Amino acid sequence: MHLLVGPPASGKTTRLLELAQTYLAARQRVWWVCLPAQKAYVYRRATQKGAVLGLEVLSSQQLYYRLLAASHSLKPVLPGPGRVALVGEALRDLGSTLPKPGEARLFARAIAEAKRSGVKPEEIPKQSPEAERLRQVYARYEELKNNWGRWDYDDFRAGALGLLTQASVRLEPDLVVVDGFRELGVQELRLLRALSRHVPVWVSLPEAPPGFDPDEVLPPRPVPVQVYRAQNPVSEARWVLRAIKRDLAQGMAALDLAVVAPESRIPALLTLADEYGLPLIDHRPRTAADTPEGRLLLELLELPDYPTPSRLMAVPDLAPLGRAALERGLVGLEATTRLAAELGMQDLWAAWLSRLKPPGEAGSLFEGREPGGNTHPALAWAEELLDSLPEVRHSPRRASLLERAYEAHRIALGPNFRHWWAALLAETYEAHRPAGGVAVLTPNLASGQRWKKLYLTYAVEGAYSTGEQEDYFVPEELRVGLEQALRAAGLPKRFLGGDRLLLQELKTRAEEVIITYPEASQEGPLEPEPVLVGSAPSYLPKLPPASRLELGQNGGYRAPFGRVNLAAPSVESLRRYRECGFQFWAQQFTWDEGSLEWWQQWVRGLRQAGKLVPARLEALARQFPQTEGWMRHHYALLSELNLGFALKDAGLEARLDGVLRKGAEVHIYRFVAPETPAEEAERQVRERWSERWAAGYLLSAIPKRVQVQRVYLWAWPVLGDPLLVYGKPIERLWGALENLLAKAQETYAQYKTGVVEPNPGFRCRSCGVRDACREAQYG
Repeated sequence: MHLLVGPPASGKTTRLLELAQTYLAARQRVWWVCLPAQKAYVYRRATQKGAVLGLEVLSSQQLYYRLLAASHSLKPVLPGPGRVALVGEALRDLGSTLPKPGEARLFARAIAEAKRSGVKPEEIPKQSPEAERLRQVYARYEELKNNWGRWDYDDFRAGALGLLTQASVRLEPDLVVVDGFRELGVQELRLLRALSRHVPVWVSLPEAPPGFDPDEVLPPRPVPVQVYRAQNPVSEARWVLRAIKRDLAQGMAALDLAVVAPESRIPALLTLADEYGLPLIDHRPRTAADTPEGRLLLELLELPDYPTPSRLMAVPDLAPLGRAALERGLVGLEATTRLAAELGMQDLWAAWLSRLKPPGEAGSLFEGREPGGNTHPALAWAEELLDSLPEVRHSPRRASLLERAYEAHRIALGPNFRHWWAALLAETYEAHRPAGGVAVLTPNLASGQRWKKLYLTYAVEGAYSTGEQEDYFVPEELRVGLEQALRAAGLPKRFLGGDRLLLQELKTRAEEVIITYPEASQEGPLEPEPVLVGSAPSYLPKLPPASRLELGQNGGYRAPFGRVNLAAPSVESLRRYRECGFQFWAQQFTWDEGSLEWWQQWVRGLRQAGKLVPARLEALARQFPQTEGWMRHHYALLSELNLGFALKDAGLEARLDGVLRKGAEVHIYRFVAPETPAEEAERQVRERWSERWAAGYLLSAIPKRVQVQRVYLWAWPVLGDPLLVYGKPIERLWGALENLLAKAQETYAQYKTGVVEPNPGFRCRSCGVRDACREAQYG
């Protein structure tokens, strides 16, 4: 095995590509082994001077598969979620309580680390009860896996290593190159050393592992680095996006640019990229929970435990309930159940809760198939749930989602079956081939690749780390060094100073590296990473605007107001138009009929009836059962009202909930929300125009034929008793009514011109159109 050692950016990949080209020119085959994220980069580098024949870029796992496939030694694979599920089953078999998915993940990762180091269950140090428990779970896991007849990912490595120790092995490649790794584990080094006995193997690493002597050592090469500080993360992100847009405008190819950021900062960059019109491409791996089908299924599985507005709106039937919960800021099962009862959706909500309840009791264990070999009811429920979702029923991912259900049902039933199914979705990684564009990567995804220009953002202390920490099961003092682990079974040390190698590598990932960091965030001051930043960085240089929001057009953005065609108005429409013409016009496009609360839907149904006859009362009682007793109690008055009465004059129309005439007296009723306090109910009616305009019209001297002498206005809370507004007939306020009639005609004249302009004020706080009309800093 030939070992090529050199610091990052010292030319190791270039040296190995030259070596590979000599083999390819002689029509020999080359296997290039690297990290999965590097495959496109290696192919791009290898084909810069033209097409090549005989080069195959593989991940480490694919290398093991190819070696075993040549000797027909492959077995069915146990994927990542299957490993977690099998560890959960082993925990369940060895314990008295049902394991949680997080506990299974902890043990699964410990078992994977032991297998990567070639450590068997009986070789794990048993210095603590938890270490002893790991030995037992590890052994039981291996037993269950062998019963399945499957191999996990580490078994393929061990199988390939065992194959290479045989006397004669036929291999396809003439050269194997291993490049782009920051470090190699114990089993990988053993396998590569065994592979080198059959075919030339070249390995590149930043530092030689203990016990290995390098064949070549490359000197470091300087890389230009610019460091800037920003006031806060937002100004930093916007400057980086402006700089990228400038680079693209100057002719730099998108594939030659990259952005590295901590994983938590990537969503903000991707969101801002839309404003700047930049082709930022997210290179992070995706799980089944990130796909549309998996996300919908995950929302349904978690809905009964903790309903949130987003989960409710994922179900079309429950979307009105979700919108109401979002508007009121409600989450949780108890609050959602109360809201469903208030909206008259309790039956639908209860039906969905029952539908999302899998068979079995909480904490019960799976005991195999039903008598007669039929599918267990839990699996039948899972299949029915998947097939009830149009987005999943015909999706190619349906089989994968159902396989996760098969794995989960081996561990638990009832609500725990849902929890396990949801957890395994997050362990199922999807094949992801990013589109071409400016790559946005985490530090690990950037490893082994180089670009012409790289922006390394949010370079604050602790943001870039390999996450070295002590193992839960085997403490550091019971582990051996890597050199000893290569000679005998043992777990290598976990504290190896990996942060140093990571930071050194990040500073060399491009021909030109620009490092930025914010001085403070909303949480307080931030300290820069000394290794990356150095000393005395300058503030961000000014760059020209790169998005429409950054352009200064006549002092800022102004909405293009003008004349529009407005429909025939009601009196109440004129009031809203007078308050803010722009809001009145824009809300015509944003109003959603499904956003009506249940009592408003009841009022609409009542107004459409015209008269409340017994048949209509029964129909409304079935649709809104919470109003049945109240309607029967007030049936004598409700049945006398002219419901949905429209009063028209001179092009204007007042739409009234209910009107009752008794000789020369007219009573006008307006329904308001249930449990509205008396003062608030009266205020709502007094602020409206419709009822008062109707009263003024009826009392005016113009319609002599009407002969109305008194008008009473009533506010009637649904499920409550009517409240007399003003406490007296409204004709006593004739002067105010005359002013309202005149104001309505004046507003109508302006309304017919079609001019809609904003009228900023306190009403903007509750405006459903948000800040569409805001100008510069005003709003």
